Amino acid sequence: MPGVNVNYLYNNHQFLKVFHFVSFFFSGNLFLVQTIAVEKSLGGVITVVIKYFYLPSFFTRTKGNSSEILIAGGAANGETENQFESALLSGLSRLISAKLIVIFCFNLRKLYTLRFKRVARAVEFSDFKYSVFCHSISKKVLSVLIFSNTGARLLSEYIKLEVCSSRNHNAFIAFLKGFLLFLLVLVKKRSASRIVGARVFLSGRFNGHSRGRFKQIRVGAIGLQSTNHFIDYYSSPCFTKHGAFGIKVWLNYK
Repeated sequence: MPGVNVNYLYNNHQFLKVFHFVSFFFSGNLFLVQTIAVEKSLGGVITVVIKYFYLPSFFTRTKGNSSEILIAGGAANGETENQFESALLSGLSRLISAKLIVIFCFNLRKLYTLRFKRVARAVEFSDFKYSVFCHSISKKVLSVLIFSNTGARLLSEYIKLEVCSSRNHNAFIAFLKGFLLFLLVLVKKRSASRIVGARVFLSGRFNGHSRGRFKQIRVGAIGLQSTNHFIDYYSSPCFTKHGAFGIKVWLNYK
């Protein structure tokens, strides 16, 4: 293969190995991931940055007379979170031969503690506050979308979590539309926020219907053919007992 930079191909192969390993490590129902970034310096140092929600930290286990009960809003178990961080580091060290591997794991629940309280008070005035889907995790996701500049992956992972666990998909889609409309209302009150529109495309067998359908939610301004705005896009499949669902999310930032 004349004219091919072998070193370039090798570095990209190493990058893909690290990125796919980290993405696979943070898949499942334990995490909601906002961003995964992998960089490699000229000196061979690999830096991995992950921003995530650790979902079991939203619940506390209390032993009853007959079984264990999960209560939302519990304290986080720091020892459990440190275990998967050390497991991730040991897995990367065995996967590739790098001089140094630096991993930054940011738990969004700890980073946005004060902002979570402000958004939780604002949710009390929303139309969906009595919905079964309005719980601690949805409020945290709403807070991150307001105060961050990238949130398509986090929103997609949250939708995937609800679609897998919910039996009434139509009720969740109605909640999601009100959720996104309320997001734009809160963003307008903050001059620092940049998000101006959102679009969500879902396809699959909703409520176990015999035929697949698609549903689309579009709020705000979402121009896909304009170069003036930044479009954050993410798509992910969702596998349920009713079959596979396709989830696509577009967030428009000015």
